[in-house]
Amino acid sequence: MDHRLRFAPEILVRLGEELVPHPDLGIMELVRNAYDADAGVCRIELKNAADPGGTLLVRDDGDGMTADQLAAGFLLIGKSGKATVTGTHTRSGRRRVGEKGLGRIAALRLGTKVTVVTRPLSEPGQEHRLTIDWDLVDSSYAVEDVPIAIETRTIDNDAQFPHGTVINVQGLRRGIEKKDAERLARSLLLLTGPFADEGAFRVACDAPEFAELATLIKPHLFDQYEYRLVADLDEAGEISATLFNWRGEPEFRGTHNDVARPRRGNTKNQPPITFSAPAASFELWMFNLNPSASKKEVRLAQQDTPAIRKWLKQVGGIHLYHRGLRVQPYGDVGNDWLRINLRRTGSPEKRPSTDTSIGRIRVTDPYDVLRPKTDRSGFVETLEFHDLQVFAQCAMDWAADQRLDQREQQRIGALAKARDRVKEAETQFQSLMEVITPSDRDTLPLDEAVDRTALQSFASSASAVFQTQKEEIEALREDLLLYRSLATVGTSTAVFAHEALRPASRIINLVKTVSRRIKKRINTEDYQSDFDGPIEAAIDSARTLETFAKLPLSLLKKNKREIGDIEVDAACRSIVSVFQRYLVERSIEVVFDLDARGCTVRTTIADIESILSNLLANSAHAFTRPDNPRSKRIIRVQTRVRDRNDADGRDVVICVDDSGPGIQGLPLSAIWLPGKTTLDNGTGLGLTIVRDIVADLKGSQEARAHAELGGARIMVTLPARQAEGGEP
Repeated sequence: MDHRLRFAPEILVRLGEELVPHPDLGIMELVRNAYDADAGVCRIELKNAADPGGTLLVRDDGDGMTADQLAAGFLLIGKSGKATVTGTHTRSGRRRVGEKGLGRIAALRLGTKVTVVTRPLSEPGQEHRLTIDWDLVDSSYAVEDVPIAIETRTIDNDAQFPHGTVINVQGLRRGIEKKDAERLARSLLLLTGPFADEGAFRVACDAPEFAELATLIKPHLFDQYEYRLVADLDEAGEISATLFNWRGEPEFRGTHNDVARPRRGNTKNQPPITFSAPAASFELWMFNLNPSASKKEVRLAQQDTPAIRKWLKQVGGIHLYHRGLRVQPYGDVGNDWLRINLRRTGSPEKRPSTDTSIGRIRVTDPYDVLRPKTDRSGFVETLEFHDLQVFAQCAMDWAADQRLDQREQQRIGALAKARDRVKEAETQFQSLMEVITPSDRDTLPLDEAVDRTALQSFASSASAVFQTQKEEIEALREDLLLYRSLATVGTSTAVFAHEALRPASRIINLVKTVSRRIKKRINTEDYQSDFDGPIEAAIDSARTLETFAKLPLSLLKKNKREIGDIEVDAACRSIVSVFQRYLVERSIEVVFDLDARGCTVRTTIADIESILSNLLANSAHAFTRPDNPRSKRIIRVQTRVRDRNDADGRDVVICVDDSGPGIQGLPLSAIWLPGKTTLDNGTGLGLTIVRDIVADLKGSQEARAHAELGGARIMVTLPARQAEGGEP
C-alpha cells in the first residue's frame, strides 16, 4: 500500500506566525502579490484593526487569477505559481518579485479566516472565490484532511471592479498597534521609494499614520542636497562613478581603477576589485545639516534645515530596490546594512551617515543571483550579495576621498591667501597712518580736500584689514576643530600619564624589595638561575611603563611652546632620547646623520618635536606590519643645509628614512590627508599635523614610497637661520 507525506496543522504556525512575526511584513507580501499581478494601484483598508478580531482588506486592479492560477498560488505551499503557471515576467514586462510562495501563507494566517475573490483579465465576466477557515484547519489531524473549494461564477460587467483581486483577512489574531501601523505606513510609502521617478505602481492605505507620513515623505527636498553620488556596476563587474555638486555639475569622475581600488590596510599590488554581484546602480544624496559651519554658502543659510532633518529621519539611509520594489529591512530605521555610520566613526572626514543622506541601490537580477531569505528579512548573505555591499562602499569611499582632497586643497590655499592679504592690507594701513599722523613734526598739515581723500582711503584700508582678518579666521576654523580634538586627547593623556607614574615607580620598588628578600633566603647561584632573569625583566617592563608616562608629559611642557631660535640637530637628538626605551623595546636602531650644525629655525621646540615624533612613530609602526620584509629595524635621522635656488637664504632639510615595507596602498599625495592611513588601527592624523606645522613655518614636505634603506622617506624643508659662529 502506498502512503504519502502528510503535515500537521502546526507546520502552518511555523510558516505563518513564527516566520513573519510582525503583521506589516505579512501585509507587504500581499502588496507584492498585487505588483506581480501587474496592478497599477493596491489599496489597504484596516477595519477595527487596532484590536484583535479586526479585518484587513487588500484590493488591487491587476490581472487577477484564473482558477488554476488561484489553486497554484494559494493552495500549493512552498512552490511559487509565478514561475510555473504565469512565468517570470508580467504582461507589461515587470520582473516578478515573489519566488518562494511562502510569503502569502504567512500573510493569510494573520487572521482566523481569509476569502480571496479574483476576476481575471483573461476571462471577462468570470469571478473565482476561495475561502479558508483557519480554525477548521488548525483543529484537523492533517492539513490535507480539510477540503477547500474554489467557487466560480459568472458576473455582469462591473466598471468599478472589472479585474483584479480582493483579499479579505478576518478575525486578526492580534491588533495592529500604533507602532505596527507606523512601520506599515513607512514600508508602504517606501516600497517604490520617495523618489521623483517612481514607477507605475502605487499603494494607498486608509490608516491615519499613512496620511501623515505620505505628506512628510514627498520627494520635494531632494534638490537641497550638497553632493550627489551616482555609481554604476556593469555586467562585467566593473564600476564607474560621478560626484555632482549642488548645482548638478559633475565635479569628479572615477573609472573602475579609481573607484574599485582597495583603500583600507595594506593593499600592496592589489588590483581593483572585480565584482560578482549582478549589474546595479547606486545613487546617494548627501545633505549638509550644519549650515553654520559653511557661512560663505548663502544657499545653505537659506535652506530649511529642520524640515530636511525631519524628512531624513523617516527616509534616511540606503535602501535596496530589487526589481523595482524595496527589500526590507535594508534602509529601515536602525538598519545600517552598508555600515556607513561605522565607517564615518572610523574616518569622519566628509562622509555621510544615515541621518544626513538618502540613497538607493537598484538591481534587476535577471538570473536570480540574489536569493531571498525564507523569513523575507532580506537576502541570503552570499558572495554576490556581499559584493553588492562592497560596490556601494567602494563608491562612497571614493567620493569621500575626492571631497577630502578638495577640502584640504581649498583649506591650505585659503589660509595662505588670507595671510598674504592680511600682510598687504596691514602694510597699506600703516602707510596711510603715516600720512594722516606724520612722525616728522615739520610736515605741513593736509589741506581739506586731500585730508578727505586720505581719510576715505584710511577707512577703506581699515575695512580691508578687518575683512582679511575675518577671512583668515574662517580659514582657520576647521583647523581649530581638528586641533581642539587633539588638545582634548593630549590633556587626557597627560592626566593619565601623571597617574601612571606613581604605580610604575611603586612596581619597581616592590620588585626590588622582593629581590632583596629572596637573596637573603637562597644562595647566589640559585638566585641567578631561577630569579634574576624574571625580576630584571619585570623591572625593565615597569621602567618602560614609566617612560611611556613621561613621554607625553615631556612633549606638553609649557616652555616648549615658547617661540625662539631652535637648533635642529640638538632637537633631533633630544626627541630621539625621549623615545629611546620605546625604540629599544622594539629592537629599533636609530642612526644619526646630522649635518646642520649651527642652523636654527624660528619656531617652538614643540613644533620640531611634533614633526619628529610623528615621523618616528610612523616608522616604528611600519615595522609591525605583516608585510615588513626585513628583520633588521633601522631608522635614519638626517639633516642637511642647502641654498635656495630662487632666492637668498638657506633651508634646513630634516629627512627620516626607515627599513620598513615603505608606503603602500595609498597614493603619496593622500598620506597627508586626515584619516588616511595604511594601518588598520591608525588615526591618519600624524602626517596631517606634520604638514600643517610645516605650512605654518613656510616650509615644504615630500614623501617617497621607497628610499635607500628600502622603506619610506619623509623630507621636511624649513627656512633656516644661521647662528653666529655656526658653520654651514
